[in-house]
Amino acid sequence: MSERELHIPRLGRVAAESGFRVVAAMNPFDAVGTARISSAVYDRVSRVSMGYQSLEEETEIVGREAKGAGAGPLGNRAVRVVRATRNHSDVRVGSSVRGAIDLSLIAEQLANLREQSVTDEELGLDAALAALSGRIRVREGSGRTPEAIVRDLWAANPLELEEPSPGSDPGKA
Repeated sequence: MSERELHIPRLGRVAAESGFRVVAAMNPFDAVGTARISSAVYDRVSRVSMGYQSLEEETEIVGREAKGAGAGPLGNRAVRVVRATRNHSDVRVGSSVRGAIDLSLIAEQLANLREQSVTDEELGLDAALAALSGRIRVREGSGRTPEAIVRDLWAANPLELEEPSPGSDPGKA
């Protein structure tokens, strides 16, 4: 590394340009398909810890990525439920914003199949179970299932229908 070059089998020597940097990602919660890095490599890297996006940023992401259902009250509820998975006492690892995106997309498809509204309570719970039960990791010894936790979080974060703004009533002058 300090030599600023790599030796790659069948390719040969590759020299780094001035200013070249390597950016790598690490997920400390999932070690599947990974190996420990050597102390020589570890000594040459800087660690930057990143948290989750803010509520507003996650809501914007879900609205953009899930469009229809994700941009309304269901998307807002999905974000609240996903954020709650990260602070639940029985959950070791909560869901990322991708869980809220998928929850919104699944709800939209279920609504089309069932010919129901995306704001239907049972439909939303079914979407939440499908999208989130496989994304959260329950603490050992908790005795709870992911499905039970998702059900609790869904019930604790009710749908907040948007109130019409003053003067927006089409029946009034």
